Amino acid sequence: MRVHDALRKAFTKYNAYADPFTLMEIENFVTAALKDGPESSSMRTLVDNLEVILRRSEDPDAEGKARQIAEYVIQLCSSGCS
Repeated sequence: MRVHDALRKAFTKYNAYADPFTLMEIENFVTAALKDGPESSSMRTLVDNLEVILRRSEDPDAEGKARQIAEYVIQLCSSGCS
């Protein structure tokens, strides 16, 4: 599975919106979080960036949903994403 596909699947699962170009910008943060682990500063950076995206779309639970999306993407890519 590609990182982009994992992000799309996660955003769909949690009923969140991000355009394809925004998802492409987030891919590098996902890759870094995968490499550094779930408790790393890279994971925090991923969550922070997802939260910004969700706040732009006026999601009332941007912080909680950003964490859920990040964890789900990491789970989807745990067996390998390209």
